[in-house]
Amino acid sequence: MRTFFQNNQATVFCGDVLELLPRIESESVDMIFADPPFNVGKNYGKTKDNRTDYEEWCAEWIKECFRTLKPSGTFYLMTIPRHLPMLYPVMSERGVFVNQVNWRNVSAAHAKKGFWNSYQPILMYAKTPDFHFEIDAEIQDSGLRRWGGYSAGSSWKGRMKDSWDDIPLVYAGSIRHPEAIIKKGTNSKAHPCQMPTALVKRAAKFSCPVGGTILDPFLGSGTTLEAAKEVGCKTIGVEINEDYCQIAIERLAQTPLPLHEAV
Repeated sequence: MRTFFQNNQATVFCGDVLELLPRIESESVDMIFADPPFNVGKNYGKTKDNRTDYEEWCAEWIKECFRTLKPSGTFYLMTIPRHLPMLYPVMSERGVFVNQVNWRNVSAAHAKKGFWNSYQPILMYAKTPDFHFEIDAEIQDSGLRRWGGYSAGSSWKGRMKDSWDDIPLVYAGSIRHPEAIIKKGTNSKAHPCQMPTALVKRAAKFSCPVGGTILDPFLGSGTTLEAAKEVGCKTIGVEINEDYCQIAIERLAQTPLPLHEAV
């Protein structure tokens, strides 16, 4: 376990999440965005997610994540539908349920029997009922109206909904998503599960005050580093694969400061 990189915007630790998280100060981060392995056999270079102790492992790092959250902090946990029955009680034991955001992602893992999964759930839990939330951080007009319409000046008109259909997944191949980080000499992504920055940016706008700190316990290709820097937040990232750590800090170096800091 060692500090792989550190500057005034981010700290990246390269090593095992269960070894590092206990070393992070209690109640020191404003928001957590976690996109862990889903135990579906994906190859992450030096590791594969095929744990026999997956439920126990999740419970342990989730417990440590909640410990690091400030009383005003919020925890966003991305998962797949099959893990919801296991994760609800684990998250509810430590925090307060706020929302289940459904992100439209047609590449999500699918069961051999059952309907095709078109959404990935993102569980949103607060550390306490007194959590930070900028309710008008983004306005979303879906065009849908309730039967009776909205009264003039209604404070709910345009409020962000818990179904996020407007953020495309990061794809590669012959037609590439503009964010996709590609392995040299191939059309494949450098990380098999690269997240779109818009997911983390949206969560941060609502749940992390400017200048606050976001913890990502599974940093991967560094999406959270880039998103946090763009909205004026700091990051603590943990990633076990040193190659991914290197990709992440290269992304951070190429990400411009937000306008209010760049002038």
